Amino acid sequence: MSKPRGLRFSATDAVVLALGAVATWWLHSRVGTYAWLIAVALGHFFLFCNVFRIRRSYELIWAGIFAINFAAWLASGSFGWLGVLAVQAPVTIAVIVAEIRSDRYHGIWS
Repeated sequence: MSKPRGLRFSATDAVVLALGAVATWWLHSRVGTYAWLIAVALGHFFLFCNVFRIRRSYELIWAGIFAINFAAWLASGSFGWLGVLAVQAPVTIAVIVAEIRSDRYHGIWS
């Protein structure tokens, strides 16, 4: 049985993304810039699961690198989202390219 192909978007996705946006906005006044962690995580989750349909192992690799990257910036004492995302963007791109080039790709434009 072949997997459905292309972009996926459901009402549940819309609700989760909206709740994430509200939570980010609400927490921003309480924890500052760290509230963006919700938006970054949910945005990538949507990108990986619904747009490019990345395999689980690649998602886990990305998440592990992200956790190390985020923690390293915190430990450095000079945390900033620009730095975190500058380091993470090549990982995100590599994961997407690796998935698109695989024979099992079934995401957007497949």
